[in-house]
Amino acid sequence: MVGKLICCLSISAVLVATPAVAETVKIGVIMGLSGPPTIVDFGESWMQGVETAVREYKESGGKHQIELITYNDEAKPERAVALAQRLISNDKVSIALGTVNSGNAAAFAPLFQEAKIPVLVGPAIATNIVEQFKHEKPSYVFRCSLVEKFQVEKLLDWTTTNFKKVGLLHATSGYGIFAAGEVRNGLKARGYDLVAVEAVAPNVTDYSPQLLKLREAGAEIVLNFTDTYELFYRAATKINWKPATAGNWGLASQMLFKVVGEKAIEGTSMVVPVDTRAERVTAFNDKLQKHYGSKFRWPPVAVLGYDSARLALAAIDKAGVKPADIRDALEKIDDFQAISGAPKQPFTAENHECLSPETIFLGQWKNGSVVTISN
Repeated sequence: MVGKLICCLSISAVLVATPAVAETVKIGVIMGLSGPPTIVDFGESWMQGVETAVREYKESGGKHQIELITYNDEAKPERAVALAQRLISNDKVSIALGTVNSGNAAAFAPLFQEAKIPVLVGPAIATNIVEQFKHEKPSYVFRCSLVEKFQVEKLLDWTTTNFKKVGLLHATSGYGIFAAGEVRNGLKARGYDLVAVEAVAPNVTDYSPQLLKLREAGAEIVLNFTDTYELFYRAATKINWKPATAGNWGLASQMLFKVVGEKAIEGTSMVVPVDTRAERVTAFNDKLQKHYGSKFRWPPVAVLGYDSARLALAAIDKAGVKPADIRDALEKIDDFQAISGAPKQPFTAENHECLSPETIFLGQWKNGSVVTISN
């Protein structure tokens, strides 16, 4: 009898001493990791930020075991939708992140909303991706990336302050047409008219005819919202014209810099989500440069991948494994220390965008680097 009692006590002691096994939480990622060079540049840089955040979480002894499930959507909307369905039905993720292409993100966002699984969109920037769900109670669609409307407004404030004759070059893709509409509306609200508007189809490889027309119209600055940025610089060099140029944050790509060269890209302006003057940004850049070496090419995108993953992990720490609880926790984070311009409380019940017009910056290529020139 005594032996049995001792045995039972020993087993009880072992059970008490054994730490609880942490829950495994699955984070799904859909990202463009093959296809056009700019897509790959975005996708790989975003993933460097995500992977860094998850690695640091594990090294710091985070509350949960994290399983990162990553799929390549190849910049194809139909594949992005199929992968979202896989993450929801087969992988049973608790939260998802992604993707580069705005059309892809817009296509899969409704699936996560219907499944009641939170998704942090990025680096896709089309305004309506998150906005279309703002009346849902509750919305499961969040974003920690630039927003096209905010980006265009910031860019136009700067453009109309510094230039009188504005030209527009845009792609005929869904993104290019949307951006062109935002530019037209924004300039009209400021009392400006474009001196010329030129469009290029996806299969066009020489922008010289369009640039010649913009030059003939007297454009002092060309707002560039095309899909293949290097073709603009090649055409400008071909016709010996170097107007002021500004546009999407894709113009901050170091891959683009390497393709077109410092002389061609010098002075190009764009909106960026980070203040390059901030010490935290410099420290982040140094950290990822050390880890990834020459593969670290696009700091602003990596920053937002990092911040997105850290927001997801912070919500998981607060809420656990259940998607609905993680969604609620995202809205309640109020002590976030972002590398980007995101505030301490990035989201609320009314706002699912981590950045605002007040928390983004204007950057410009100067002497081989993108530097912040204004808030």
